[in-house]
Amino acid sequence: KEMDGDDSQFKDISAAVVPLSTGTSPPRQPPHEFILAQETAKAHGTAEERQKKPKLDVPFCISRVRPMWLPIKAHRFAAYRAKVLQLLPQSVLQQYIDFEKQGQYAACIKLLESATPGSLNVLSPATLVNNKPLLIETVLQLIVGYSGLCLKNNQGPVAVKLITQVIDNMSLSLRDLHPGHKTVLEAYLYDTALSICYYMPQDIGLTDRSEAFFQQASERYLRLNHPNRYCKCCLRAAAVFHAQGHLSEAEYYTQQALNKLADAPVSSLLAVTYHNLAVHTIVQQRLADSTAHLRSYVALLRQLPKLGNSWMQQLDNTQWLILKAQELWPQHQQRTGMRESQAVTKFGH
Repeated sequence: KEMDGDDSQFKDISAAVVPLSTGTSPPRQPPHEFILAQETAKAHGTAEERQKKPKLDVPFCISRVRPMWLPIKAHRFAAYRAKVLQLLPQSVLQQYIDFEKQGQYAACIKLLESATPGSLNVLSPATLVNNKPLLIETVLQLIVGYSGLCLKNNQGPVAVKLITQVIDNMSLSLRDLHPGHKTVLEAYLYDTALSICYYMPQDIGLTDRSEAFFQQASERYLRLNHPNRYCKCCLRAAAVFHAQGHLSEAEYYTQQALNKLADAPVSSLLAVTYHNLAVHTIVQQRLADSTAHLRSYVALLRQLPKLGNSWMQQLDNTQWLILKAQELWPQHQQRTGMRESQAVTKFGH
């Protein structure tokens, strides 16, 4: 009863991290058409300039590959929100809903100081009600949901502020939780903060902490013996590091996920891990390693049930870009080799 019969966060997640095809999503396009359409949509200038095809060379292919992002899911958001609304006196409830409609989520949390059991404002833990661990958890889960809504509604800075305050006040606000429960919630909150780094790369204050968020979350997943959550967290961290230009770190943490999955059965988590390794190695100009990882993920996809089209589109696009880079590699090497030799003669080194 304590967890309302929902203990899913205390168990590991399934390794089926990519949704299966429903048959209702838009069909997959040939990768070269999809990539060209994307480039045309991004292009500026006159109609003529926009219609001009981009130069298809190795730098183009390498700059267009991206690691797959596995989002973190808000846990039972509607249920937690309903629970919190029940705890508010009638006089405060309408004000709370008005703030919510305006996206003023920090103001909503401040109103929880008026909750009937006592203050549930987890952003101000000094005045927090004692011995109500499940209500505290409910509010923290609600904030994770709100931060996701902020990102959806282009209110990134609000998401950053919310999660930063939660993380910085966490040790105090979680004081009444059972140690095992506390570990689960801390891992989830650090992982959420890491995810917000991915969506808000321009927020230097937050992204400077991305490595620390990853270390804190991953160490707890290992302690909880949740290998799939750990691997998903590694892939998320690697996507953040990739975007920051820390390419060898991105590869290293993706490799950690692969090591963890070494004896695991075939899964979409394993396919995404190989896909992301193919990306992290091609951007470091390591063609042989990249094509080996590419072969691994393509072979895995043949053994898996049909995955959702939007996910398959990215897997197709990466395959096309890496194979195109492989085809163009000899002339690319020749060109860069010539440039280097010209530089040598020019500067006399």
